[in-house]
Amino acid sequence: MKKFIPVFLLIVCHLSLSHPAQAQGRFKASVFGGLNICQLDGDDAGRYNHPGLRAGIGTSFPLGSDIHSPWKMIVELAYTQKGSHISENNGEISLQYVELPLMLGFYALDDHLRFAAGVAPAVKVGCSVTFGGVNDAPQEARFRTIDWLPVTLSAEYLFSDHLGVFLRYQNSIVSVYNGIGSYRIFRSNHGAFNRLLGVGLTYTF
Repeated sequence: MKKFIPVFLLIVCHLSLSHPAQAQGRFKASVFGGLNICQLDGDDAGRYNHPGLRAGIGTSFPLGSDIHSPWKMIVELAYTQKGSHISENNGEISLQYVELPLMLGFYALDDHLRFAAGVAPAVKVGCSVTFGGVNDAPQEARFRTIDWLPVTLSAEYLFSDHLGVFLRYQNSIVSVYNGIGSYRIFRSNHGAFNRLLGVGLTYTF
């Protein structure tokens, strides 16, 4: 995942520099930051009880040659914190990911109102599991390195041409934990699943 960051930046720079006149109208860059409220489906806690940070960069561009099309492709690169708090035994599960959301967006109100849906595959870059303040290394090892298929929904409103607020919902379809727990679609796909609500600010250049 560390290689994704320079590759992502190189792609954006190449598109902008190779077609500067077109890029000015076609490509929009943004930075964003905010707060996640998270839970793990399958941890027996069953509620949004774990706060985390979310921050990153993104770009959007229209599909096809019409730069005024309301349909746009959105690509982001983000650092995000997920996890769960289990109050019954003072348990804390903290997960950190670098994710690459890929979304199809619909823009309205002169691009000030934006809705998007897609997937946000992520690589785990940190994991901490504690119960009663004691680290549980075997449980940490059960969390998979990749969150393969988190479905993501997003809504964004720009107060001006640059500053806006976003809402984000995300739900993993493939288990991120190798063990007993909940399941999605198939009973063989069991374990724990990240779910979060996010809110924050965005700045579009």
